[in-house]
Parts: sequence; C-alpha cells; structure tokens
Amino acid sequence: MKVSNLIAGIIVVVTLTTLCGIASAQETTSGSFFFSESEALKVAQEWASLVSEADVAGLQKLLSDNYIHIHATGLVESKAQFIEALNSGSRKYDPIKIEDLSVRIFGSTAVVTGKFNLKAFARGKTIVGVNRFGLVLVKKQSGQQVVSFQATAIPQPKENKTERTPNEK
Repeated sequence: MKVSNLIAGIIVVVTLTTLCGIASAQETTSGSFFFSESEALKVAQEWASLVSEADVAGLQKLLSDNYIHIHATGLVESKAQFIEALNSGSRKYDPIKIEDLSVRIFGSTAVVTGKFNLKAFARGKTIVGVNRFGLVLVKKQSGQQVVSFQATAIPQPKENKTERTPNEK
C-alpha cells in the first residue's frame, strides 16, 4: 500500500509540474504579443517621424500590407497610394508633432489617439490646420505595424474682422 501511495504521489507531482511548465511557457509566448503602452507610443512617434521625413523604406516596413490612410479631407488611400504620394513629392508634410496622446490596449492591438498641427503640401496647395487622429497598431511575430490611420480636422475659429453695427454701411 505504501508503494502505491508513493507512486500516486509521484504521478501527481510530475503532472502538476508539467502542467505548470506548459502554462508558464504559454504565458511567456503569448505575452510577447501583447502591446505595452510605451511600445504603442513608440510606434506612433515612429509613424509621425517616417511620414514627416517621407521615409518610404521605413514606411514600407512599418505599415501593414492592408494599411488604410483616411485624410481629414475624406480622401482614402491604400498603403501603395499613400507611399506613392510621398515618394513622388506630390505630398509633403512639415514635421508632425503628435500630442494629447491616449493609448488603449486590446492584447496584440493598440489604438493611439491624439492631435497634431498639420502643415502639408498636397494637390498644389499648402494645407494648414489642427487634426485629431487615430492610429490602429497590431503586434505580430514579424513585429509591430500600423494598420490604419484616420484624421479629423478640428474647426478653427474664424478671425473676426471689424464688426459692423446694423446702422453702419
């Protein structure tokens, strides 16, 4: 009887040790695919720098193949269209300084929102304004990538010229 109790005890210990080892390995492996807030902020800053510098090679790596860029004007571009506009020089951005950042983490996906002052050259004219934006980031085995960007223009108060009273002409 003592031998069977000893064998049963060994089996229990070996089973528990094996199960704990598997759970620990799964936690370590899957944990590496979870975003941290600092990682998400770093990717957002990298995106802003690469766009400002028109760094096509960097953007090719950072943007996912199915990247969508939605401009504040409503223009929607694929990764290829967005990069081509930067590469050809038909669109240029002054340095983009993102601020008022907020990060929400959903496992291997992060959403970064904030705002930036925009100064860009596109379609033959200069565009100036303040935009709110959202970046959707994913973390895969191959690394971190941006899958979506959307900007919304923040209406700016119009300059008040001298106001006239109803009696003035």
